[in-house]
Amino acid sequence: MKTLLAVLFGVSSLPAQNLVDIGGKDDGPVIELRYTTADNYFKKAYYPRTARALLRLETAAKLALVQAELKSQGLSLKIWDAYRPLSVQRAMWKALPDERFVADPAKGGRHNRGAAVDATLVDSRGVELKMPTAHDDFSEKAGAHFKFVSPEVFKNREKLQQVMTKHGFTLFDSEWWHFDDADWTRYDALDIPFGPDQERKLLLLDSRVVEKVSNARLALGKPQKHPDNPLFQADKPWENSLNNLYPNVVWDEEARLFKLWYKCVLADKEVIAKMDRPSTVHDVGWYLLYATSKDGVHWDKPELGIHLFAGSRANNIVARDCPNVGVFKDLHEADPAQRYKMVSDVGLGKPQVRFSPDGIHWGEAMAAQGFGPQNGDTHNNAFWDEKSRKYLWFTKLYLGERLVVRFESDDFIHWKNNGLVLRSSLAEGRASQTYCMPVFRYGSIYLSYVMMYHVGNGRTVDCELAWSHDGLKWQRVSPGTPFIPRGASGSYDSECIYAMAGPPILKDSKLMIFYGGDDFPHTGWKRHCLPCLATLRPDGFAGYTPADSGLPAQVQTTQLRLTADPVSISADVNPGGSLRVSAIDEQESVLDVAEVISTSGTDMRLKWKKGQKTATTVRFRIEMENATLYAINGCDLVHEEPKQADNPLKKVAREIHPAAMRTLSFDADTRGWKGVDKIEHHSTGGAKGGYIHISRKGRALPIALSPSTAKESPLAGDWTKIIGGDGAEITCQVRAVKTGGRVMVELFANDVAQWQFETQAAFDERWSQAEAKLRYDWSDDEAMAAGWKRTTSSFSWAETIQHIGKVVIVPSARGAQESFDLDELSVRGVTR
Repeated sequence: MKTLLAVLFGVSSLPAQNLVDIGGKDDGPVIELRYTTADNYFKKAYYPRTARALLRLETAAKLALVQAELKSQGLSLKIWDAYRPLSVQRAMWKALPDERFVADPAKGGRHNRGAAVDATLVDSRGVELKMPTAHDDFSEKAGAHFKFVSPEVFKNREKLQQVMTKHGFTLFDSEWWHFDDADWTRYDALDIPFGPDQERKLLLLDSRVVEKVSNARLALGKPQKHPDNPLFQADKPWENSLNNLYPNVVWDEEARLFKLWYKCVLADKEVIAKMDRPSTVHDVGWYLLYATSKDGVHWDKPELGIHLFAGSRANNIVARDCPNVGVFKDLHEADPAQRYKMVSDVGLGKPQVRFSPDGIHWGEAMAAQGFGPQNGDTHNNAFWDEKSRKYLWFTKLYLGERLVVRFESDDFIHWKNNGLVLRSSLAEGRASQTYCMPVFRYGSIYLSYVMMYHVGNGRTVDCELAWSHDGLKWQRVSPGTPFIPRGASGSYDSECIYAMAGPPILKDSKLMIFYGGDDFPHTGWKRHCLPCLATLRPDGFAGYTPADSGLPAQVQTTQLRLTADPVSISADVNPGGSLRVSAIDEQESVLDVAEVISTSGTDMRLKWKKGQKTATTVRFRIEMENATLYAINGCDLVHEEPKQADNPLKKVAREIHPAAMRTLSFDADTRGWKGVDKIEHHSTGGAKGGYIHISRKGRALPIALSPSTAKESPLAGDWTKIIGGDGAEITCQVRAVKTGGRVMVELFANDVAQWQFETQAAFDERWSQAEAKLRYDWSDDEAMAAGWKRTTSSFSWAETIQHIGKVVIVPSARGAQESFDLDELSVRGVTR
């Protein structure tokens, strides 16, 4: 019986109460706990989203026999409810005091004993078989013996009832879906809460949570660097260069160990020669190294005996020829041989995956499908995402700058490109770029460490913090401000910080965040990046605190839906400080007031003066003195989608400036224009006078581009002001010796946000005019529908128009030119 339970349910128990979890196995029943959602009679979620389907061990054993018999017939159970805490029973009884459908909590129901289930049948595809009613249909049709049903429904209900009673369950007359363990009287009713739903926790850094503030600002948390940093040195002969480190860390609950996989580059030829079958990728060798720790501070490098180095297997090398590795333990995986997963790449567009049963012995690399030619060459980061029920992979898209893209997969081999998810700001341009972005779930959102590579400022790397509600649309919490600051000049992490892949690890009431610290800039192969540790209070990534510390501050939340869990908050309150929380309605009238909080804590339960919830949705007004508020739990967002940013060009009261014209002729010189590979100025012979000749050798297209700053070009700047009107016409004169191919006009916001338009003008021996039109108040979709296409930018059409940098003229790919002539380019404001 224990073997059957393990196979079907993969049970994990709560020993003190002898409850086991019956979910989580492919061959087990489908779990769809209705009271984790509002899809039930009460239209309210009574359980946290993370609630598990729990039963008494003996009841679970009987259900395992039911499931085994059904599986042999191509069917399965679907479980709608199992163990239910007495506190929830009381709440349900208050809403519906009718013993036909809700057990009296004074007596204790079968669900409260962990000795009952609400169940139905599904076929091999997971589709529910037709039954008399839906779950929680408290009508006479729900009766276990209701006669007036179709033959198909009767057959399905009989099948469910027969198999359940055969293995030790009894029927419940009022509900066809409810079955009691025949031995339920052996057990006491329990009131073991499922615990706070940490996946529901609302972090205050989530802009959807906060509606308005007064004298309050969002401040980044303050991770504390461990005094023993760096945690170990590169002291092994094969640790030739721990370049960037790219740490991947997990806390393995089964082994009670911290596990670290870290990157090692063999930058010297004599060290490469000591490899077993020396090999290189990008002209250097690659190892993946492994270390373990019991406390996260003191680390061992075990002699694993897997790979040869200098003729010996006494080393901690677990894999080779796998640059830019991400590793994680996949608790979702049913196949033990693939419990650990690795993602890496051997160059742009060459991603690969590997599998391992233990994180030490790895299979051969397999090509990952679906990636583009410019993806990779960074710290690849993948994990199983419980929210989307997909594997997610975050990596780099390189298009002359470093951008972050996301992929998703069902099988870890075939991947779908979700597109660009984060890049540097317009103000940063290419001087600071998004280098890599390890992502993890925390509370109700996704968080990430964003490594910002300052290409234009010493090639240093800073670790910032970003968040997303859906894993696709990302915002940096405090752009330009490091979350884990670099150390002082000359210190172990003074130049670069590369944060870990994987969620922070909660130990001893602190979040442990591992990172690689480097005292050398991000350039060249030969540099050591050493493992380091920073700790953070739980939920303390960022919080609201008084802007003026001498004055009270106030934060008001958006509308929140209360759950069955008590409302709690996470906050730091300094000596003499306080937090006062009021629940308010839509008119901002006070519904209830909580007792004043004067101490720091995590998930501190609010004690309300009225002692009961008087509404299903509320706003919270939090008054702070000398305190910082990080998170709220026990409620859901009413509006989960973030507010769309206002398009400044859509404002009704927007000022329309007088239309003007900016013209560039080439009578005098090239005026800062550039050509690839070559640009020549001709003082005569153009359509209107002088002109420029642009050429490029080889198969690539010749490109002409204007200067990008207002000092150099009259075209750079905010076109709504310098060109005016509510739209613009762009014209230029072109010709080419080789006939064919149309003229393309490209716009850049500063030097990064590119949009493209293919004109109707084709290159010909005679001068002809190419023309592109645009309207300032178009949305992105309308602009693209009108012929403008987004090519490399995540910026909106409005942002592009307001930050014009370069204007580029280039032939289309069809009938490619090797050279062309360009004369008089004009941009004229137009008004409808």
